[in-house]
Amino acid sequence: SSDVCSSDLVLNWMRQSVRKNRCKYCKTEFVQLRPLAVVCSLECAIKQAQAKRTKSERVAQIADRKVVKVKLNDLKTPKQKKSELIQHAEKALRDRRRTEELKKGSGCMSCGRSQQEVIGTDGWKPGGAFDAGHYHGKGARPNLRLTPDNIWLQCKSCNAGSSKYARKGATVSKQFRENLIKEIGLDRVEELDADDKARHWTDEELIEIRDTNKKLLKELRK
Repeated sequence: SSDVCSSDLVLNWMRQSVRKNRCKYCKTEFVQLRPLAVVCSLECAIKQAQAKRTKSERVAQIADRKVVKVKLNDLKTPKQKKSELIQHAEKALRDRRRTEELKKGSGCMSCGRSQQEVIGTDGWKPGGAFDAGHYHGKGARPNLRLTPDNIWLQCKSCNAGSSKYARKGATVSKQFRENLIKEIGLDRVEELDADDKARHWTDEELIEIRDTNKKLLKELRK
């Protein structure tokens, strides 16, 4: 009787000693014969070590790129830094206006075609069938490049300066203006036409425009 009890105790001790764990690499269950074993085999141990090394190399590469980016940024002149901030602010605003108008179901502000008509006629284009076009071009009127009322949805052909209206003797910009009056009213369009005030944005203002429009764009895409 005592021998039976002893053997039962030994078996219980063995059952408790043998632990099952899940392999950190292949995720299969295995008997953990050593207390610190985290993988099921030598093959998985080698592969896990390689994966860790690859991850460490990626982290190091990212860190190196950040250092290079900081150094390159330090080499830029104040004028270059300002220009870059303006570009980033404008891109964020244009992305937001483009997405906003697409979501509303607006068509091209120049030729008046609907989204379905543009896609059906022009087909797929890199970056989509529509751009965020400026009523007053930023080359001639850079002071309006960050004015929301100056940025509207345009099909790519109109934004490039050609459309079916060019063949009828009407320019794209003229048709843009006529449709914009229908959209926001003559007073706001004339206000844009008369606005020749120079804009001197501070870095803080440009960062705020960029970040605000990125946040609005994120909300629109939900």
